[in-house]
Amino acid sequence: MSAQLPSKSPPEPSGPKYNARVALSCLSGHAPGPVLHALQQLRSVIDDRLREELGSRYDRHSAQSVGTDKLTVIFTLRAASSAAAIRAAGVAAAALVELLTDSGAAIDLSGIALVVRAQ
Repeated sequence: MSAQLPSKSPPEPSGPKYNARVALSCLSGHAPGPVLHALQQLRSVIDDRLREELGSRYDRHSAQSVGTDKLTVIFTLRAASSAAAIRAAGVAAAALVELLTDSGAAIDLSGIALVVRAQ
């Protein structure tokens, strides 16, 4: 009988699902395309960072442009309560902003919206 190696995959998220939508504006004169490209390049970095900070509360993220100068990033989170989901959403949004600003993405930080909804 062969010994099985422990799985290196992160544990499957558990608990009720929440969507946390972060709405960002691009800097004046910048389209969302390059920011979406930066997000795609940072995809695994964002996933790794949020799995490290949120553990099994983090499921995944996606992004899309909204109009000519805005984009949204949607985090799927797991949490035991609405309050825990809001805390996790704040951590996710802060990490996202930090990674995007460190990469030089053309985002305007003067107004960010964060909406958390139970699924």
